[in-house]
Amino acid sequence: MKNMIDLFLRKENNRPIIKEIDGLRFIAIAAVVLSHFNLQVIKLSPFETDFVYSNSLALFLELGGYGVRIFFCISAFILSIPFLKNILYNAEQVSLKKYYARRIKRLEIPYLLVLTILLLFRIFIQGEFWEEEIPHFVGSVFYSHNIIYDRRSTINPVAWTLEIEIQFYLLLPFLLKLFILKNIQYRRILLKTLVLLTGIVYAVFEDFFMAAHLQYSIVPYFPVFFLGILFADIYLSNSNIFNHKSFLWDVLGTIGFLLIIYFAGYTIFYKQCLEYAGYVLLFTGVFKGIILNKIFTRNIFMAIGCMCYSIYLLHYALIAFITEHITKSFLTFNYYKDLIIQGIIVLPLMLIACSIFYLLVEKPLVNKK
Repeated sequence: MKNMIDLFLRKENNRPIIKEIDGLRFIAIAAVVLSHFNLQVIKLSPFETDFVYSNSLALFLELGGYGVRIFFCISAFILSIPFLKNILYNAEQVSLKKYYARRIKRLEIPYLLVLTILLLFRIFIQGEFWEEEIPHFVGSVFYSHNIIYDRRSTINPVAWTLEIEIQFYLLLPFLLKLFILKNIQYRRILLKTLVLLTGIVYAVFEDFFMAAHLQYSIVPYFPVFFLGILFADIYLSNSNIFNHKSFLWDVLGTIGFLLIIYFAGYTIFYKQCLEYAGYVLLFTGVFKGIILNKIFTRNIFMAIGCMCYSIYLLHYALIAFITEHITKSFLTFNYYKDLIIQGIIVLPLMLIACSIFYLLVEKPLVNKK
C-alpha cells in the first residue's frame, strides 16, 4: 500500500515540496466532490426543491462547493513563490516562456482530452446534437464559455473554474509588479488594501459585472488570489513562524474552513471579511495545528491532493454516470441511508477511475521536462 501511495506523491525535482499545500488541496477537492455527490443524491430522490436548505447536513455539503475558492488561493500561493524569490531574494529569474509552457502542458492536455471524451459521450451516448454541442465545446476549448454564454460549460460544468485559473495564470507575472515595493510594510499594506478594495468594487458594481457576463470571470475572485500572494510573501519571509504548533490552531483552522463555506460569495462587507479571515485561519491551521498538520501531511491525503486536478476534471461526470446507470436501483429515498450507501459504492469507483487517469495522463505530463 505504501508503494502504491508513493506513485501519486510529488517528487522534489529541485524544488522543495510543501506538504501542507497538498493537504489543503485535499481539503478543497474533498469539499467539492462531496458537494456534487450530495447534489446528485438529492437530484435522484423525490425530495422537495428546497430540501438542501432545510436539512443542515445537506446544506453543509452543498456549501462545500466553495472549496473551489480554496483552490484559487492555493494557486496564487504556489505560483507566486518562484517570482517572489526572484524579486525579493535575488533567486533565479523565472522564464515566462517556460512558465506559460508548463501551464499549457500541465493543464491543457488533460483538459482537452476530458473535454473531447465528454463531448463524444454527450453525442453518441446521450443523443445530443453536434450542431448544439460544438459551439459550447469550442467556447470551452478557448476558456471563454463563461463570458460568451453567461453560464457554465454544458460539456463539463466544473470547467468554469479553469477559465478563471487561466485568466489568473496570464495576469500573475504582471500582478507581481506590485512587489517593486521592497519595503515589507508598504507591500503588505498594499496587498491587504487590494484584498478589501477588489471585494468592495465587485460588491458595489455587481449588477454591471453580471450584465457584462463577468460573474464567472476572475473579477469576483481577485480578493482570494491576492490573499494567496500575500500568504506566499509571508511564508517566504517568516517560514520559521510555522515551526511552533499548537492545538489552538487546530480549532482556529477548523473555524476558518467553516467561515469560508458559510460566508463565501456574499457582497456584504463584513461577511466578505469573515470569508477572508477564513483563509488566514485555515491555511495557518494546516501549517501550525498539531492535529490538522499531522492529518493533512499524511501520504494518503497528500496523494489525493496531488491528483486533485484529475479528480476535478472527471468527478462530476463520473458521479452522474455511476449513480444514474449503476447504483440508482440501490436508492432507498432516505437521505441519510442513500448518502452512506451511495457513498460507499460511488466515491471509491470515482476515485479509482481518476487515479488511473492521473497515472496514465496527468502525472507523466507533470514529470516530463
